Amino acid sequence: MDCLVKEVEGNMKPIRAEKLSEDTGSGEEAASSAGENEGEAGKDIFSHVHRENVKCYRNTQAVVKESTDSVKQELKDGMSGIRGLLKFIILLLILNLGASAVLILHSLFGYF
Repeated sequence: MDCLVKEVEGNMKPIRAEKLSEDTGSGEEAASSAGENEGEAGKDIFSHVHRENVKCYRNTQAVVKESTDSVKQELKDGMSGIRGLLKFIILLLILNLGASAVLILHSLFGYF
């Protein structure tokens, strides 16, 4: 899960508000009007981009949280089957240890 978050963070690039130019009127009029509105337009673009980034972040966060919850549930369900199998394997190991001890005692000392 951490790898996915790091990959997403690594692919993110900062977004900057760039200069807006208007094609209406003469070049000087457009330059002066763009110069006056550049601060406002830049702030508007920045706030809009920021809101969109926050929406995307929250949506991504919700998807990651939902997927981790489902993965946790699947792991819990899978663990119950594994626990039963583990108990069976431990029982077989104990029986194998006992059988090995009997074979060693029989071959070395002639017991049994």
